[in-house]
Amino acid sequence: MLRWALIGALFFTQTAFASPAKTLLGNSLTVSARSAVIVDAKSGKVLYEKNPGLKLPPASTAKLMTVLVVLEKKSPREEVLIENSDTEVATSKAGLTAGVKYNVGDLIMATLIASSNDAATALARHVAGTEDTFARLMNEKAAKLGMHDTHFVNATGLPDKQKNQYSTAGDLTKLLRYAYRDKRIDRVLELMTIVIRGSDGKDIILKNHNKMLWKEPKFVKGKTGWTFASRHTFVGTNFGIDKKIAFALLGSKEPWTDIRRLASFGLLLTNKR
Repeated sequence: MLRWALIGALFFTQTAFASPAKTLLGNSLTVSARSAVIVDAKSGKVLYEKNPGLKLPPASTAKLMTVLVVLEKKSPREEVLIENSDTEVATSKAGLTAGVKYNVGDLIMATLIASSNDAATALARHVAGTEDTFARLMNEKAAKLGMHDTHFVNATGLPDKQKNQYSTAGDLTKLLRYAYRDKRIDRVLELMTIVIRGSDGKDIILKNHNKMLWKEPKFVKGKTGWTFASRHTFVGTNFGIDKKIAFALLGSKEPWTDIRRLASFGLLLTNKR
């Protein structure tokens, strides 16, 4: 079983990134997303933008902030006792069992890879006591990162009735550029499948929601999101060790086409330099 403590060892061997699509995209790019941004990963310089400041629901891309806050407050080896309220959250869920203990690291992997709302909710409660209090921690971190057009109300990214949970593609690239400095997050986003186990000894197998990892060549990794209100959302970077770009999209109708186009276009521009 893949354990959190082995993440570093499993990915010690560095992976060469794949080249962008060979199709010449020219100087323009068309995507279905309502908002999209590509930035240079090192400098933050904008390479492409479409409605970069449009405030839209982030869906599960918010979980990237959830994990950042958790890792600042808790050790991956700590145990979390699952409560009934954690299991009653809306899908998607890992299928955690109330009364069972799981370690923080496994819950983080479930949150990032399978967008597990039960895992994210349990982590928020474990860190802050309530999800409302945890959301305040998320917003404090967002302010420190300069995400001035972002507001979180929960740890899952699920929509709220007041429509007070929002972000922008520009802000999400800031979040990603900061997040992948933590090698633990960066390496987890590469995993295609994980197995977590609680104190009941039951294995839970989870598959990464990022379908780009299941295509060849692998050249995009990141965090997916979807709700009916938000449509498809994504924040990602090029696969491998040399982060050249960070990009985000919100409100996409054709996410996998948009993701491939954004990543290819961004890498094409950086490779021309």
